[in-house]
Amino acid sequence: MSRFLLALKACFSQIEGSGTLVFDEIDVGVSGRVATAIAQKLYQLSDYHQVLCVTHQPLVAAMADHHFRVAKVVIPNPNLSLGGSTEEEAVKQRTVVRVRALDTPGRREELAQLASGRSVQEAIAFAESLLTQAATLRQPRTPPLTPTQAL
Repeated sequence: MSRFLLALKACFSQIEGSGTLVFDEIDVGVSGRVATAIAQKLYQLSDYHQVLCVTHQPLVAAMADHHFRVAKVVIPNPNLSLGGSTEEEAVKQRTVVRVRALDTPGRREELAQLASGRSVQEAIAFAESLLTQAATLRQPRTPPLTPTQAL
């Protein structure tokens, strides 16, 4: 369904008003060629919209203008009272989400981890090749058309 929405948004992107599009795991279960096509379509949409995409696909992440790492961390709950009831046992820990913008070395490391699960030298080289490929695939940015120009 989300890939169908991507196709529709790509068709109407130049005549719709600009806004934010959010795609969550749009690339689940696709191969490299399809993931590359999805990445290029998302990038084209970003000429007319702000595009936020949650992905675990390094081919898609490499095409992004900005890359953030989102991590869930379980921490002790500082707001515990001393008791011991079952409800309090359930809240001894809490989950927080941390978001960090990645610089170029951080992107390389993150793409390597997405591709291999760890950061070994071969995975780093693969991540570097993804970033190089993405830079080649990106088209020069042109200013978006106004709705009257698109007609």
